[in-house]
Amino acid sequence: VYRGQNRHLSGAIAGYRGQIGRNAAIPHALANNITFQPGDVLVTGASADVWGYVSELERTMIMGTPTDEQRRFFDHMLALQDLALAAIEPGKPCSAVDREVRAYFQKHDLTAYWRHHTGHTIGLRYHEGPFLDIGDETIIQPGMVFTVEPGLYVPHLGGFRHSDTAVVTEDGVLVMTYYPRDLDSLTLPV
Repeated sequence: VYRGQNRHLSGAIAGYRGQIGRNAAIPHALANNITFQPGDVLVTGASADVWGYVSELERTMIMGTPTDEQRRFFDHMLALQDLALAAIEPGKPCSAVDREVRAYFQKHDLTAYWRHHTGHTIGLRYHEGPFLDIGDETIIQPGMVFTVEPGLYVPHLGGFRHSDTAVVTEDGVLVMTYYPRDLDSLTLPV
């Protein structure tokens, strides 16, 4: 959600940009005049500004009873985010986190559904460097704040991406955003 106002005064916001149904297979899609349908995958987002610093929380939701295929990709998405969060630690290059996530994609024959980096830092802007990306050799340090958002984008089905804001601690990460991550909590009745 993007606003044309002073974001430092806007408080918390939530919404979607058009990542609905098959459009959810396009990262950061924008769309108009879409009607939710049973079986649609939705990638939703929420953010809060605190003293000029931003956060990010995204969740993948399913309209109605998920199919077996949706469940399979949702489970892989959770595993990818768990892997990425566990891989973030002080002293490690950002690229190493992305390599671990890419190895999961390869091991599970999911590379065709990969579209972007594992995450990025966030602070005064929503997308800042360094990035959890194969080309970024920045060393992770305590106090850095990342969004962790590996995603799967399946053309005929939709996108599957959770994003959480996490701060690097002396021995790992502390997730600062909270909203249920499990499929049962994110299945919307129709």
